[in-house]
Amino acid sequence: MDSRQVSQICKGVSEWHPFNEETVKSAPKQSGIYIFRMAQSKCFERLKGETDILYIGSTEGKHGLRGRLQQYLHPGPTQWTNKRIHAMAKKYDMEIAWCLCGEASNLELQLLRRYFEDHDELPPLNHASKRLLKKLLTGTVGLKGTLILEHRDKDGNLIKRIEG
Repeated sequence: MDSRQVSQICKGVSEWHPFNEETVKSAPKQSGIYIFRMAQSKCFERLKGETDILYIGSTEGKHGLRGRLQQYLHPGPTQWTNKRIHAMAKKYDMEIAWCLCGEASNLELQLLRRYFEDHDELPPLNHASKRLLKKLLTGTVGLKGTLILEHRDKDGNLIKRIEG
């Protein structure tokens, strides 16, 4: 998956903007997902295939996208993901796009799952927590919040599917 495919999956994704103070100040205050990519859609290799996507995230907080993106420009002392993205933004030209949506965490999970399926790994700046990996490997979440759990045998054959 690369940034062109994100635009096909997420209807209403914004234009790509340079990741800088000016862009963050103009970002919306609503909830949504956001994607960091290499500038000019410059691709790099992954375990499988190539991509230009560096990070996929979401926010449903009261300060919305603007507040969340501000944290990447000015990370706190214990905000390791924010510090990592901040350091990369100083070293490489990065761009950001966003898509406003009500169930941002569900859309983020769908995008991460698609990326994982395409590349056999997460974007390089996403942290692979046990909770996230479990969600990626055991179930799917629909945009309306429907959780779909699938139990498969060691050969990948579907044993049981639960939707709820």
